[in-house]
Amino acid sequence: MNNCIFTGHCIKGVCDQSCPDLITANYLLERNNFNMNSRIFNTNTTLLNKYSDMLTNCEGRLVTIISNDTNATSDMITYAGICKHWKNSRLHTVVYNLKLSQYLESMQSSWSTKTTSDDFEYQKIWSSGAKILIISNIDYVNFKEFQCQTLLSLLQSRDKPEFTTIIVSPPITALVGNGQFFARLQEIMHKTLVTVK
Repeated sequence: MNNCIFTGHCIKGVCDQSCPDLITANYLLERNNFNMNSRIFNTNTTLLNKYSDMLTNCEGRLVTIISNDTNATSDMITYAGICKHWKNSRLHTVVYNLKLSQYLESMQSSWSTKTTSDDFEYQKIWSSGAKILIISNIDYVNFKEFQCQTLLSLLQSRDKPEFTTIIVSPPITALVGNGQFFARLQEIMHKTLVTVK
């Protein structure tokens, strides 16, 4: 079987693609836009273990991770989360990488069309209910009042012990924005900074 992450460990002689492990893991991989050709599957095991340990240490909290390559880092954290939580997830999106710039764009376009796309509705559901939410692509956002309030509201709604929320950001001083809500967002990010060791 070429498109299964368990191929090297499978004991089945012939795969009929009905394996619960394959279905459950693929569901989470697809929700986060990973396919079998993704570079994430060639990741250094040591690096994967670092992010897995970070997820364990940050469980139930809001944390901010600073990275010079936010896309690669958010993919890595997402994949580490899937590896930790795919089992018994029962086709629920327990790990979700919310690309904030796309989310805000979808929200704003729903105002002009007066209809909400299915993709946007699913993004809202997954970002509010995922056990682990990774918020990425914030480096592509100009944080004005609406953008800040939307992100702050999402962070507040996830302030529960069963949720882990991870913001993957470039250096905080590199973010673009202004106003009191932007200052509040930067303050929260500074307070929740975590270094991956």
